[in-house]
Amino acid sequence: MEKQTMILTRKIQLLIDSRDQEVIKAAKDQLYNWQRICFRASNMIMSHHFVQEQVKDFFYLTEEIKLKIADEKKEESGILKSSRQNTTYRLLSNHFKGQIPTNILSYLNNTLISAFNKEKLAYWKGEKSLRNYKKNIPLPFGAEVISKLSHSPDGRNFCFKLFQIPFKTYLGKDRTDKKILLNRVLNGTLKLRSSHIQLDQGKIYLLAAIETEKEQHHLDTSVIAEASLSIEHPVTVKIGSHEHIIGNKEEFLHRRLAIQAAIYRVKKAVTFNRGGHGRKRKRKAWKIISIRKESILIISSMYIAAC
Repeated sequence: MEKQTMILTRKIQLLIDSRDQEVIKAAKDQLYNWQRICFRASNMIMSHHFVQEQVKDFFYLTEEIKLKIADEKKEESGILKSSRQNTTYRLLSNHFKGQIPTNILSYLNNTLISAFNKEKLAYWKGEKSLRNYKKNIPLPFGAEVISKLSHSPDGRNFCFKLFQIPFKTYLGKDRTDKKILLNRVLNGTLKLRSSHIQLDQGKIYLLAAIETEKEQHHLDTSVIAEASLSIEHPVTVKIGSHEHIIGNKEEFLHRRLAIQAAIYRVKKAVTFNRGGHGRKRKRKAWKIISIRKESILIISSMYIAAC
């Protein structure tokens, strides 16, 4: 059965809600320290689970050792002290306990294990390499750690606390639905799910995951849309007594000539491309742009036919 809800992700810039520069600096230093820990922890999680998945191939161990990646309390030959999912969480707790909130470690562990389980078959077939996480990894957290969500004094932004760090949104001249969605979260009509904090070039962003209901669109078979091609307007759509014009002659011809010029430049540069794998690699860019060429030719033929 198809889910009736979907997750919308919105990137919202955040500011430390304080006028004290020392508080702001301390909060940013703490966030960057957590990011460094998440970077180390992510690669540790993937490495340990990869080894656990492949340990059955360690055929060179002595026959007296019976290996089974399972909890020793549940399996006779199990070699783990807990479940596989809990092994990496305990590993992170031993290394980073007290340095980072456990909520972040928990959600990081769950997210990465889920990604690993989806891709482990591709790892085994050699179709995919093990994920390698970079230093700019976002910090995951559960919605339950956000507290005191409210409107800012100016009424244009929102304030909240995350791990006791005061934040304020910076929506600026936002013309999207971010403010509407946050208002609905504040009113309780929408739910905020596990989200992320991203640090990018000194700026802080909230990658807010908001659960909302899917819009149900019902097709009315009595409504018919007729599309026609003409010289002045590439496409004219007529629905009942209403007409909608798509594009214009100058824009269409300009785009067509731009694509033709791009194809010419790529063909001319093919000779100077790096080989590596011979003809296939040298012609890679030309092949990609040829697909665009075929698309524009189809549209052009339709346009010429209309003329």
